[in-house]
Amino acid sequence: MDVVSYGPSAHDDDSYYLMRAYSSLAERQRSEDAFYGSDEWKNGLRSAVLADIDSYATIVLNVDGQTLDGLRKLKGGTMTVDASAERKHDLETLTTLNEDYIRSVQHSDVKRFDEILADDFLCSQPDGSLIDRATFLTQTARPVTISALRAHDVNVRLMGDFAIIHARTTYRTADGQEKGGRYTDVWARRHGQWRAVSAHVTRN
Repeated sequence: MDVVSYGPSAHDDDSYYLMRAYSSLAERQRSEDAFYGSDEWKNGLRSAVLADIDSYATIVLNVDGQTLDGLRKLKGGTMTVDASAERKHDLETLTTLNEDYIRSVQHSDVKRFDEILADDFLCSQPDGSLIDRATFLTQTARPVTISALRAHDVNVRLMGDFAIIHARTTYRTADGQEKGGRYTDVWARRHGQWRAVSAHVTRN
């Protein structure tokens, strides 16, 4: 078996992951049949290992070579120094971009949005409509009727060249009411730069 990486979960002390690589689904089946059907497994560590597992889930993904090489940088749940530094830089960059996004909404900053939105950006609005980049920029240019827009509980989930940002919002309406909502933004690294490719917004 080609063990790519393994280690503890980043969000749950009682969870662990194990990543294996196979050239095809058929090769995966052949390899696992050989391993789990062997006397060494059945008469050896099987009982002890299964006794320590409360539950498990199997997920199969198709990834390219670059992604696989990146995953191999994870050793025992700990990244190499270079990978860790790169991840920290990406998280800091995305956190700043998220702040720029919220600030641009509040201040109708079309210029900043023009810089950070991908050409194929789409936004799902609170009313259920889906608008493209051009419509979003036109909408952004209109006078803003809310104030004190803030993002809370920001959660940046980094997955290689993609990232998902979840957050809760609070704001004040023109008549002084305190309101809130949530948003989920998806970012992609394109030509070395992070760009927002989609947004989904809800309001209470």
